[in-house]
Amino acid sequence: MKKIIVILSITIILAGCSYAGSDKVEINGVDFEIPSKYSGGKTAGEEYRMDNVFSIRCIDDDAAGSIGLWAVEKDSSEDLNLKNHPVRHYCQYNSHVGDNHSHAYFASGESIYEIAWTGEEITRDIEKMIENTPESKIDEDAFYNALDASVKIYKENKISKLNHEAEYNYLEAKHSPQQSQNNHDDARFKQILFTYYLNRGNQ
Repeated sequence: MKKIIVILSITIILAGCSYAGSDKVEINGVDFEIPSKYSGGKTAGEEYRMDNVFSIRCIDDDAAGSIGLWAVEKDSSEDLNLKNHPVRHYCQYNSHVGDNHSHAYFASGESIYEIAWTGEEITRDIEKMIENTPESKIDEDAFYNALDASVKIYKENKISKLNHEAEYNYLEAKHSPQQSQNNHDDARFKQILFTYYLNRGNQ
C-alpha cells in the first residue's frame, strides 16, 4: 500500500514539474499558463513568443496567411478534440533548425488560436494549455470547414501571385533584350513561366 502511495505521489509531482514557476499571459482576453520550459518570452499584440522555439497567437485577423503555409508544407496532420476544443495539428521537418516543428490550431470561445513549438508530438504541456482555455463556441464541423476554407484561399492567392509574376516577367523579357542574355534571369523566367502554364492547366 505504501508503495502505491509513493508511486502516485511521484506521478503527481512529475506531472506538475513542467508548470512549476510558470507564467501567465493574456492573448485576446484568454489566459494561458506557460510551462516553465517556455517561460521568459515576450508578448507583443496578440502574440507570445519565446525565440523560435514556442509561440501562441490569435489568428482571427489572418487565418489564411497563418494556416496556409503549414497546411501546404506539412509532413503530417491530425484532427482531435481536447475537452470540447477542436484541434488540428500540423507537423513539418524544419531544415533550418534541424528538428520537427508543430502547429496546433484550436478554437476557444469564438476565436481561433495557434500554438507553435519545436517537436513532433502534442505533449501533455500543450494539451493542458489548450484544455485550460474557455470551451469552444464554434461548432466542430464549422471549425474544420473554416480551416479548409482558409487553406483554399491561401492556395488561390499564391496561384494568383505566380500568374501575375509570370505575366510581368514575360512582358519584361519581351521588351528587354538584355535580360534574355543573362542566363540566370533567363532560367528564372523559364521557371516562372513553367509554373504559370502549369497552374493554368490545373485550373
